[in-house]
Amino acid sequence: MGMAASQARLLQLTNRKNTIGRELSSLSLQKMSLTREMSKVSKDYQEALNTKTLKWSNNSGVTYVDLSYQNLMTPSNMNQQTPYLITDSNGKIVVDSSYQKYAEMVSADGKAGGDWLSVRTEVISSLTGIPADSIDNLANYETTADENLLKLQEIEDTEPERPTKQTSIVGLLEKMGSSTGTSSGFSDASDWASAYSNGSTISLGSGSAATSSLTSVLNHIASTLGYYFDDTEGMQEACQTFLDSMSTLMDQGQDLSSNAFPVKGNNDGYSVNVTEMIEEIMGAYTSISGNGNTTSSYGTTLYDWYDRDSTTYKNWETNHAAWESQYEEALQAYNNSESQKNTLLTADQESQIEFYDTLFSSIAEKGWTYNSQVSDTDYLNQMLQNNLYTITTVNREKEYDSDAGEYIWENSYETDIASNFTNVYSVNDSGVQNEAMAEYEYEKNIINQKESRIDTRMQDLETEQSAINQMIQGIEQVKNDNIDRNFSIFT
Repeated sequence: MGMAASQARLLQLTNRKNTIGRELSSLSLQKMSLTREMSKVSKDYQEALNTKTLKWSNNSGVTYVDLSYQNLMTPSNMNQQTPYLITDSNGKIVVDSSYQKYAEMVSADGKAGGDWLSVRTEVISSLTGIPADSIDNLANYETTADENLLKLQEIEDTEPERPTKQTSIVGLLEKMGSSTGTSSGFSDASDWASAYSNGSTISLGSGSAATSSLTSVLNHIASTLGYYFDDTEGMQEACQTFLDSMSTLMDQGQDLSSNAFPVKGNNDGYSVNVTEMIEEIMGAYTSISGNGNTTSSYGTTLYDWYDRDSTTYKNWETNHAAWESQYEEALQAYNNSESQKNTLLTADQESQIEFYDTLFSSIAEKGWTYNSQVSDTDYLNQMLQNNLYTITTVNREKEYDSDAGEYIWENSYETDIASNFTNVYSVNDSGVQNEAMAEYEYEKNIINQKESRIDTRMQDLETEQSAINQMIQGIEQVKNDNIDRNFSIFT
């Protein structure tokens, strides 16, 4: 009877031991599954840390604002009252619910070639709150200003052409006659043209009188040649440059007899070589004034000048004075119309009008498409990051249409992906990171709790398993002892 009971107990313990083994194997697999789950949670968290978002910055990335539809497509200080158009792959402008009804007024089917001007006043007034009459009055004043500008430019085109002549320096020096500006004459010639051609000199005297004489000669050159170049100031500067280079040497009483200077002699008496002096002065004048000249095939430098003593030139002066009076009158009319226009609305109101003119004239030209999600910043960001949407800038300028005989506004466009824009930066998405951190901590705690429960359960089972092993060993030992005792008589 005892043997049977022991055997039954052994079977019961063995069965329990096997059950514990299976459960431990199952719990071990669950722990491995938790390890894989934790790896996935960590990977998702790391990816969230690397998530980038596009932001707009007006200060080279010091501070950022959202790259939102509102910031790009509504007038504000952020965009400096300039629309940055969201465009799709077909180049159409993407509008949200706030713009949809106005876009339909411009182009009912969203196609390019819509009519902006016929609905302009109504749309701008509705969007800005500016009275329609004020918008129309501003347009009327702009038309008047354009008409006055056109008249002004037409008059400008009729300006009489100033008569010029071109000649060598000898021809110009003939205008100067024989006076040197001092009591001294030329050493071997009777006039400036001959003196220049022959390399004649002008006596300047000695001591401080020499510098004074040279100054008088240069003043005479500046006033005479400056008159015919109509640039006395430039010629005076050129002559002063020459005087500065010579006067210091003369005032110091230096001996210039053997030096390559236009001024020759020593403190007992100085003279100036006409040829060398004129060439240095004209070289300085050409550099200072930019006076155009050409060189003939024979190497002679020719200068443009005005024969102000001729009948032709005097007739031009009379005609130009009449033209100038007409031009000033037209300019005043234009300035007055511009001033009147500027008193109608505030600068902010004009900026808003210009903003919506740019936006809706672009919608009329390029067409539009509606997207109810585009106002969602995260959605727009994804579309821009994936280059499904682009950003288009508009350069709007008033050009003269010769066929229509009036000024019209013309738009030119430049489109690129968002990441290429100077104001757009790709930065870490702090919102996504904070959300990922919270999710990571939450998931990690759940996994840790599960793992802790599994570890506790496995520890309990292993303890029970150890006790069963000891009991099995005890039963088997008793069984072996009984066998040895009961059957030892047969051995």
